[in-house]
Amino acid sequence: MEKNGTGKTTLIKQIYFLLKDRTDIRLGYMPQNYDDAFTSPNTPVTYLQHFVGFDSNTKSQIMTFLGAMNFQKFEMLNTIDRLSGGQKAKLYLVKLILLKCNVLILDEPTRNLSPLSNPVIRNLLANFKGTILAITHDRKMLEEVADEVFELTENGLKQIQ
Repeated sequence: MEKNGTGKTTLIKQIYFLLKDRTDIRLGYMPQNYDDAFTSPNTPVTYLQHFVGFDSNTKSQIMTFLGAMNFQKFEMLNTIDRLSGGQKAKLYLVKLILLKCNVLILDEPTRNLSPLSNPVIRNLLANFKGTILAITHDRKMLEEVADEVFELTENGLKQIQ
């Protein structure tokens, strides 16, 4: 948490690269730009099915989960390229949850979210049963989700909570 240009994204990427090959954790990483993850013309449902299976029970579970994230049925069944930036962010986070990650590294996870979606994601993250390392300028997220808060300055990390 702090001003732009202090190296937060660089630091979080380095942490990700240090942890990504560990076998004792299930690591999920959400980069600041996740649009590259959505290159094929999938719907949100088929995108998630690629990670957790294509049977009808799984499809129903995915649709229920997306509904809880404020996706309308037409959004679930339309192609991802028609989604807003906030819907794409939620879809990416849903993928990490469905993959049963127990460590999440998130670079500005709430930056594209609407005022209606922000509380849903903060609640999801606050109830996450694992470790979250996140970069954010979202003070509400810090209040509702973070146990510890650090500020990155040109002099290094400083704990502020």
